Order: sequence, then C-alpha cells, then structure tokens
Amino acid sequence: MRDYTGLADGVYGYMQKIRRNVHQNPCQSDDEYETAKFIIEQLESLNIPYNNVGGNNVVGIIKGTTGKKIALRADIDALPVVEETGLSFASKNEGIMHACGHDFHVANLLGVAKVLVEHIKMLKGTVYLCFQAGEEISKGAREVISFLDSEGGVDGCFGLHVDPLSTVGVIQSKRGAIMSGSSLFSIEVDGKGGHGSTPWLSVDPIKPACEIALRIAALPATRFSAFEPVTVNPCAINSGSAGNIIPEQAVIKGNIRFFKKELKSLIIEEIRKTAEGIAESYGVKTSLTLSSDGTPPAINRDDAYDRLKETVQKRGFTFTSINEPWMASDNFAEYLHRYGGVYCFGGVAKEGERSYPLHNPKFNPNEQALRVFCEVFLAYTDSFLNS
Repeated sequence: MRDYTGLADGVYGYMQKIRRNVHQNPCQSDDEYETAKFIIEQLESLNIPYNNVGGNNVVGIIKGTTGKKIALRADIDALPVVEETGLSFASKNEGIMHACGHDFHVANLLGVAKVLVEHIKMLKGTVYLCFQAGEEISKGAREVISFLDSEGGVDGCFGLHVDPLSTVGVIQSKRGAIMSGSSLFSIEVDGKGGHGSTPWLSVDPIKPACEIALRIAALPATRFSAFEPVTVNPCAINSGSAGNIIPEQAVIKGNIRFFKKELKSLIIEEIRKTAEGIAESYGVKTSLTLSSDGTPPAINRDDAYDRLKETVQKRGFTFTSINEPWMASDNFAEYLHRYGGVYCFGGVAKEGERSYPLHNPKFNPNEQALRVFCEVFLAYTDSFLNS
C-alpha cells in the first residue's frame, strides 16, 4: 500500500462522483438524515461495518491486523446559503449549500475508506471513519467520541479542512494551538414595558442592553493581556416591535473566542459582572446563558504535527507552517483534546483563478484537491499505524 499517488488516482473518479452527489443533495446541521443514509449506502457497498451514533453520525470501522487505532474525521453538514455557483450539480435543496467544503471531506474519507478496505490485508491496526454531523453548530463530536471511548478509545486522530486561500497541493498546519475555542452566549435584559410617551412609567431594557454590548466588546482590551488573543463579540440585539412601545425585554447574542481553555470561565465571569453592574445602574434585571456545546481550542500535538509535515513533504506537496492560529473554531478540537493528533488545512484554489471564501454562495473548490487529500490521508494513516 505504498503507491499512495497511484491509489489516490485510482479512486479519484469515485471521490468526484461522491462529492457531486453530496453537493447536490446538502443537508443542514441537525437534519443530515439523507447524507448519513447515503454514507451508509456507500459503506455497505464497500462491505465496511459501521455504527449510527447519536443521530446522524456514522462511524465506519476497518480492522486490519492487531495494532494501533486511529480516528479520521469528516464533517457532513451544509449551511443555510443560497447557492450561486451555476454548477451542473448545484444544490437541489433550496437555501442549503455545501459552502464550507464538507462535501469534499465526505468524498475524501470515502475514497480513503475504499482504498483501505481493498488493501485490508496490508493494514496494520484499526481505522475509524468518523462521519460527523452538526459541526457547523458545534454538535456531533461528543457523540462520536463517546462511541470511540466505548471501543476502548483510539491512539490518535487526524482531520483536514479545505482552504480556499491556498492552492491545490498546499497543506498548512501549526504546532500547538491552530484554532480557537468558542462558546455562544445570550444575555437577557428584563425591564418594564409601557407607552413611549411616558418613559418614566416604564423601565427601558434597550439602553442598558446597548451599553452592555459596547462594554463587553471592550473586555479583551481592558481585562485581558494583549498577549492573550481573546474576542467577545455581540452579534445580535433583539428587542421591541413598534416605535411607540417600550418593550419588556432585550436580548443580546454573541460569541467568545480564546486559545487557553482556562480563559473561558474568566471571560464569562467578566461578561456576567459587567452586565449585572450596568443592569443595576439602570434598574433592570439581567441573566447570562451559555451554549452547552461550546468548543475547546484545537491544539495539535507536536509529534503528530511533525509526522504530518514529514508525510506531506515526502509526497512532494508543499507544507506551510501557519504563523498565527485562526480565530475560527472547529469541534474536531474535541477529538484532539481527548486523543491527541493533528488538524490541517488543504488548498483547494486553482492557480490564477479567483477563489471565493468559505461560506460564500459562489464557493467552488477545485476537485483536483481530492487527489492530494486522499494521498496525504493514506500516507499519514499508514505511517501512524506502523510507528
């Protein structure tokens, strides 16, 4: 199983077909039933045993000879985006699009699975093919990890995300923290409604909500070191229904980002104290709610990073070390936190052509990248299991 280039080339047509099918039939987070069904059909056609885990997660299992165990992840959910690519295989589901490249992730992992199962006699160890639902809303990972733990855990994990900012053949990663931890929050500000002509008979929640939003957004600069990347970003304020009615409530929704897990509780405490202090000065009540599915920082293990770098360079591709981690988040971080491993970004842009960013309605990655991804996955997995 050492001719990774030939093996990846051999399944390219299969991966392209898979990608186009998944792209044309996208499913949003928490509603990936049809995508999961399609993945199961493919695994069954390849005679790969699988488990449905926690809803729409699917974990295929390829067992070779006795040895180490590795988890490979592909997220499967799409976004609420109206597609504008004009592709012949554009989304048939109105208002839903694979604008983040998860269709590529699914196609790549099924291509890897096809190669591995066809060469199972040469496979030393066990590969878990983790097709994860709900990544866009920070779900799915914990259910998959719970299943892996029930199997005795794994010795490492590997994941990749498409990168429209680099060209095909470029793989990027970073030693240590590569993506931030995150959590969504909601702050309810409760006042007393009334007529707009008599504000003294009411308690307006809008003004304190606006002040809270401004003050908590400034917390990274006023409460945390300039050497600790932290963001507090209120993204929505909802209140009121008419121009002459003082509402009962205003709600602020936003997110926090951080690279040290221990900072999360400190950030939340600062938000809470700031909101409560402002609320008291206005005579309103406030409450802070956090999302239950926050994501920890994605931190690559040094040995896994070194293995990936060596693997990519041996294959003749370009490996680039990222200088600064991304403030975006991905709950593959949960796998990294539990088992250790490495996460990376794979170029999907074509040299000389305009590339649209992730989540853009015209996002259209170059399918040739599937050859690169498959080859890197095969080589990394083989190297890991034989180490």
